[in-house]
Amino acid sequence: MTGMHRVGGMPLLICGAFLASGACRSDRADPDSSPPDAIVDASPNDGVADPGAPDGLYYPPLTGDEWRTIAPADLGWDPAKLEEAIGYVGDNNSTAFLILYRGRIVAERYWLGWGPHTRGVIASAAKSVMAFLCGLAVQDGALDITRTVTGYLGAGWSTAPADKEAAITVRHLLTMTGGLDESLAYEADAGTTWFYNTPAYYVLADVIGAATGIDRDAYSAQRLHAVIGMQDSGWAAKSLAASARDMARFGLMILGDGAWDGTPLLTDAAYYGQMLDTSQDLNTSYGYLWWLNGKASFLLPGAPAVAGFGPLIPDAPADLVAALGKGDKKIYVVKSRDLVVVRHGEATGVEPQSALSSFDNLLWQKLMAAMP
Repeated sequence: MTGMHRVGGMPLLICGAFLASGACRSDRADPDSSPPDAIVDASPNDGVADPGAPDGLYYPPLTGDEWRTIAPADLGWDPAKLEEAIGYVGDNNSTAFLILYRGRIVAERYWLGWGPHTRGVIASAAKSVMAFLCGLAVQDGALDITRTVTGYLGAGWSTAPADKEAAITVRHLLTMTGGLDESLAYEADAGTTWFYNTPAYYVLADVIGAATGIDRDAYSAQRLHAVIGMQDSGWAAKSLAASARDMARFGLMILGDGAWDGTPLLTDAAYYGQMLDTSQDLNTSYGYLWWLNGKASFLLPGAPAVAGFGPLIPDAPADLVAALGKGDKKIYVVKSRDLVVVRHGEATGVEPQSALSSFDNLLWQKLMAAMP
């Protein structure tokens, strides 16, 4: 079993921009979907194109394909440079790409037979969805993240010594500071080390079920998917399968501060703020299962750890927050620019990582060049 990221004790690979290579798993389209073969250049629906820069957020209907669009030129964007950015995405193993401005579709493209209702596993981008579900359970009064995991699941959920296991809280799992390795064995005291531990994250699904009395899949469908119109999403074993449009819906809800078209979902302001801000002092670029740009340093998945100084994505807006998954699944939310950007597909092949890769910064270089 490989070692953990540590600020001290284990070696760190220091890099200026990033990143180490890693193996990537392919995500395939949902076999039940029947996407069109043509590349979709704009919203394939009966929605209305909004002229000029719109005020306020727009939320698409909960069912159907209607979704308002906005022409890049009406926002003062450079259409040619935007096409260059989209071309870069399409040339790098992508199946879907969406840009929303205040909820309106600025660009929507599909490749390799995908369409608006094609879904695929979003890998670790689902971690950010899980953080939101935990917030709902906290708001419901069912979950206390300062309580130990053992308090919800009983002893023996890990292979750590009983006293070490009993010290691990739900918050430790949300912040990747549980001190366990990927076999859930003890490596360090909880709260003393940061390690991107996907098997430990999986435990949160059981915690939600134990706390709420409803399994994660049903809880997610009732409290999130149905409320924001995620028509093509469902948990596939340990991850979430979603269409690019459903990923965009989730990002739009985050852009709207946890509400959807006047309907509040997550109103616990304390939890919401903590979720999207530095959650511990070991990795300042990590919240509750969300990646944060604009911080002074970062740690990335890997062993030895990949560490760097400066913002996670240097050419992106400093306030960008992101749900990032293996194979370059991306949900970026940028509140200062009213943007949600989504990319679905397989690994770009550009220094692939479990979360971030050099694709992120190259994409944002091109997107920022297209914007005023």
